[in-house]
Amino acid sequence: MARPTVFRLLALAMLGLALAACGGESESEQEGERGEAFAPICEMPAMTAETGLSSEFPVPPNVTFVKSEDAGPSTIVEGYAEGDISDVYDAWHESFDESSYEISFDELEDHDAEISFVGTDDQTGQIKLEDECGEGKVYVRVTSRPES
Repeated sequence: MARPTVFRLLALAMLGLALAACGGESESEQEGERGEAFAPICEMPAMTAETGLSSEFPVPPNVTFVKSEDAGPSTIVEGYAEGDISDVYDAWHESFDESSYEISFDELEDHDAEISFVGTDDQTGQIKLEDECGEGKVYVRVTSRPES
């Protein structure tokens, strides 16, 4: 009796593996869905209200902020920048060089980048850049919070 049970379990396991191999999405399909999630931000008009970021916060001229929200003590501002990921990353570095803010960590990869910062106005946080807006635009998210 043990033998039919073993064969059934083995058959079920193989069926599960076969179904897993046929289903799912390709990497390009997954990237397309991620891009769709950012598309509304990348097409929104510029904010007319204050962003909530410090007036000292360095922002390159090619950045457009479209929405801002408070999340506890943090301020999260989203938008987009004109250019490719490395151009936007470099422009932000130049803005930091000309400000009182310091970069505490940074990383540039093929499709995303991060810049962590510390400000003289007791603010700390991160800039997240994602190559998700399509040709010629980069998604931008700035998270700023009081330094603890």
